[in-house]
Amino acid sequence: MVSKIKNEIGHLFDASVVAHDISHLERVYKVGDMICVSSGGNRITVAAASFLHDYHRFLEKEIGQHVSPEEAEPDIRALLKKIRSIPSELHDPICDAINFTEYYRCAGDNLNEKNSKLEARIVRDADMLDAIGAVGIARAFMFGGFLGEPMWVRGGNNLEGVKIFAHGKTTSVVHHFHEKLLKIEFEMLTPKGRALAAERSDYMKEFIKKLMSEIA
Repeated sequence: MVSKIKNEIGHLFDASVVAHDISHLERVYKVGDMICVSSGGNRITVAAASFLHDYHRFLEKEIGQHVSPEEAEPDIRALLKKIRSIPSELHDPICDAINFTEYYRCAGDNLNEKNSKLEARIVRDADMLDAIGAVGIARAFMFGGFLGEPMWVRGGNNLEGVKIFAHGKTTSVVHHFHEKLLKIEFEMLTPKGRALAAERSDYMKEFIKKLMSEIA
């Protein structure tokens, strides 16, 4: 099943889908499967949602504007129908898990209202884990450069209590860390995800501390 999904989407998620390419999807799948094994849940649902959770990014590249996962759902459902090894009764939970990846407390979303299933929480945790730690740092600067964001703006928004996270361009890459990435460890919804996030977040905090000391 995994190989069939990769055959369907691998050519779409090349390096031009910056920081959301096939390597990112593979990492989310591997971490998601690891969390699924330790937490329970349907591994097919987690695997499919992991590989398809950023399909809206490909559409964003095509049309040049933000696309939500919900807007990409018709295309995702059509793709799922082509992969006969994925039971039709899993299509709804797969799409629910994909849509859930774009909700954040740091963006003002009330996660308790979403009534997410275990598989959705697992995929969301796996996706957010790839946004922090060493790989998260690398992806943040890749995507910030792609958006044309400066590394740091002296005298920009106060970094303490920085504004609510919103999709799209922000003041600087460092501001993005404070708006979203440094808050991710408090967003996690599975025990394994929380443990992994704490370790990755500590590494990221030290990096930002060192970066700011060198900038100063």
